[in-house]
Amino acid sequence: MGREGKLGNPREALSISGCEARILAGLPLVGTVRMNELLRIMTDIILSARRERSVLRQHPWVLSGAVAQEPGASESGAWVRVLSSAGGVLGHGHYSARSSIRVRLLAFGKEDPGEALLERRIEAALARRRDHPLLTETTGLRLVNAESDGLPGLVVDRMGDVLVVKFLTAGMHARAERIARCLEELTDAPHGYRRRDDTSARREGISPDEGVLWGNPSGLAAIEERGRRYAVDFMQGQKTGFYLDQRDARDLVQGLSRGRRTLDVFSYTGGFAVAAGRGGARALVLVDSSQAALETASSNLALNQVECPIEVRHSDAFEALRTAAEAGEKYDLIVLDPPPLARSRRAVQAASRAYKDMLLHALRCASPSAFILAFSCSHHIDPDLFQKIVFGAALDAHRGVRWLRTLGAPADHPFSIYHPEGRYLNGCLLEVESAGQAPG
Repeated sequence: MGREGKLGNPREALSISGCEARILAGLPLVGTVRMNELLRIMTDIILSARRERSVLRQHPWVLSGAVAQEPGASESGAWVRVLSSAGGVLGHGHYSARSSIRVRLLAFGKEDPGEALLERRIEAALARRRDHPLLTETTGLRLVNAESDGLPGLVVDRMGDVLVVKFLTAGMHARAERIARCLEELTDAPHGYRRRDDTSARREGISPDEGVLWGNPSGLAAIEERGRRYAVDFMQGQKTGFYLDQRDARDLVQGLSRGRRTLDVFSYTGGFAVAAGRGGARALVLVDSSQAALETASSNLALNQVECPIEVRHSDAFEALRTAAEAGEKYDLIVLDPPPLARSRRAVQAASRAYKDMLLHALRCASPSAFILAFSCSHHIDPDLFQKIVFGAALDAHRGVRWLRTLGAPADHPFSIYHPEGRYLNGCLLEVESAGQAPG
């Protein structure tokens, strides 16, 4: 089933959503549970002198170091007004008393858009993805992408019949029930599930809640993606269960794989391996440190009737690459999609060494004219640094390498030009020349 039948049409017959209408009428949003009155109190956050520049440039984060005064006893999650040191109103957003990001702005300028802005933003995010020409033929889709959709701290992924939601900030955590009811109303998803995020919970000082939001989700979700079929463990799997941000790269792998011996490193549940198999790969080797993920990958390969020889290796991926290179193994198509290696700026140097080591051994495993897809999913490794890492690995491997294409996230994972931190996925398609043939 295409996306057209999955999102519904909330704009029919109404100029405002039912969620927004409830707010304007002063009615309960979730049964008899009303929003905490505290969230309706307007509190002013005053910035230090000459610290309003980023807000004026519409960056949605106000850092704690920029704040001069936090008057009142505002709790995390409250709707606040941000003022310059001279008293000018700069914007409105969600306050977090524990986070180094003190306010996440949802609106800029003097006018207070009110709490109903939340529902309007969710509805707009859904509308942007409906009938989008770059988001066809898939039932796995990111519906809300945090700052990129003007909703800092909110991530919503559609996994077939299940919406998987993450509330990553105090502001969104405080409004979780309200957001869930809005999502249930605006989509036809029969099930909603809340995923915990321990890192965000610690940072924000919120409880790491997880569980059913509506419906009765259980077991695995099923998605279809441009002819590929996947089982998704949305309760226990990485992120929200599946790497939806690699959809376009999977398309690319499927188009490149015919007749090629393919190595899928950090294979997780077989997203790339399934694409390569459906594209006609000659053989597949999957490597991952999670036995459970490899078992799901094997099931997904069977689900897609992949019939080429398949080898599954339960191993540390970096060690497996090194061992394969030392053993003289050769592959015609290699995919390298590691987890985040630089979760902070302090980790960048060590992560850069790890990425280079990964690429170095992959290049040593590459047959003449092989293709390599390599990725980094940390915004601390910016595109320029990533390209330098690739250069260093190619130089040390003594291989001629051509950078054919820069890769990134698909259209349902946009990043705002005002929030460059949202650009986290950097990748490349490389073509390797013959062994020992480096540009002179």
